[in-house]
Amino acid sequence: MDVNPSDKNALVQRLIEARNALLAVARDLPEAQRSRPARDDGWSPKDIVGHIASWENRYITLIQHLINGHADRIEWLHGEEEVDAWNRREYLRKRDWSWDEVIRDLALIREELLWNLGWATPEQVFQEHPVAGGSVSVARFLEGLIEHDYEHLAELTGGSAA
Repeated sequence: MDVNPSDKNALVQRLIEARNALLAVARDLPEAQRSRPARDDGWSPKDIVGHIASWENRYITLIQHLINGHADRIEWLHGEEEVDAWNRREYLRKRDWSWDEVIRDLALIREELLWNLGWATPEQVFQEHPVAGGSVSVARFLEGLIEHDYEHLAELTGGSAA
């Protein structure tokens, strides 16, 4: 595999930019808005931030498995029902957290991810790993995290942020 280290650096930079944009908006939300339902399902900005951190924490484990060559150890969520149930469990786990706790969690989770990526070679980041139904790579998981940040940034700003 011929991978340029600058490809990894560019991907990591996009990851940092997406999170910085999200954190800038989240940190500037007025206190009165942070816990007020912002979506039809009743989730508040605090719940959305907690949700983002929960998914990133899950992805760190998946990415570590890939970097270490253990794609076979990944525990996949199958179908929308399993994803919804996982989201619900995480929502319930974090619903009593304070705004400061969810923001701190979001920032620290990203630092852990970046630390893990710092050790990964460009080849490990872009290597495709066969899994049932196709293949995965660290890079694709990272692209998903970037998308996820921008998706929820749009919710927090009430419009399109990407």
